[in-house]
Amino acid sequence: MSPCSTMLAAAGAQPELTAGGWAIMLVSVGLVIWLTLFCIVRIMRETRPHEHHHAPLEIDTHDRGEAG
Repeated sequence: MSPCSTMLAAAGAQPELTAGGWAIMLVSVGLVIWLTLFCIVRIMRETRPHEHHHAPLEIDTHDRGEAG
C-alpha cells in the first residue's frame, strides 16, 4: 500500500472527490470521448479512404542494402 492509502485506512476515512476533481475528471473524460468519436466519424465519412489512409509504397526503409 502507498503511504497515503495507509494513512487513510488508519484514519478510517474514505477518500472523496471534491467538486473541482469531478469537474476536471468529467471535462477530461468528455474530451477524450469527443476526440475519439470525432476521429471515427471523420474517417468513416471519407468518400475514398483508400486514397488517403494507407502508407505510401515509395518509402525507402534502407533495410535491403549492406550494413555500414
